[in-house]
Amino acid sequence: MTTMHEETDSAIGFGFAELAFMIRMFDTKPAKKSAEVFRLEAEVATERLCVAGGSSLLAKGFASVGDDLELEGPAVAVAYALAKADRWTEISLNTADSTDTVVHLESDNVSLLLQPRTLETWFVFAQDPAVPGAAAELSIIEEHVRNNPDGTAFLRARTIDGEDHLLIRPDAGGWAVGKVLDPTKDVVETTGLDTQGLLGWILATRGEASA
Repeated sequence: MTTMHEETDSAIGFGFAELAFMIRMFDTKPAKKSAEVFRLEAEVATERLCVAGGSSLLAKGFASVGDDLELEGPAVAVAYALAKADRWTEISLNTADSTDTVVHLESDNVSLLLQPRTLETWFVFAQDPAVPGAAAELSIIEEHVRNNPDGTAFLRARTIDGEDHLLIRPDAGGWAVGKVLDPTKDVVETTGLDTQGLLGWILATRGEASA
């Protein structure tokens, strides 16, 4: 299991109803995309479930009652990221026996790393703002392979307008990446990459210029 301890040593848990409530608070395109990425579109549309999410936030001290329910503490940053994100990157970390997932949620002011847990809870980690997003994703993949030498990763980077994918595996002390350029054909693989080379591919998948 990847813990992302290199990013932060603390995390805060939120239930899926709490996330749905926070997404429902904002009528923005990024909020709708967040609902899609976290597979909460039906939940966001269900008023009673969202009320339960708001009630849970209130009970945990993450909201207070004013003219309306107002978010407090870490829920403010999470809601901001959900409503203002401009990139959502799902990182699937695979072994022979299991798959773990990290969702990297990035906005102009807040970047978060989220991992799913039991009963559709999500543990939220703050990404170190001094670390660029692509480098943070690279560190997660490197940690996964350190802990699981035969492990692989699948990167799915999404924006409002589109998405791209990247398959990643260790390769003789370096890295290999794969792209599905044509759904009717096999994966096209590039091998023999060093760390900087892999970072370049991650940047390209995210739609960013290489470092």
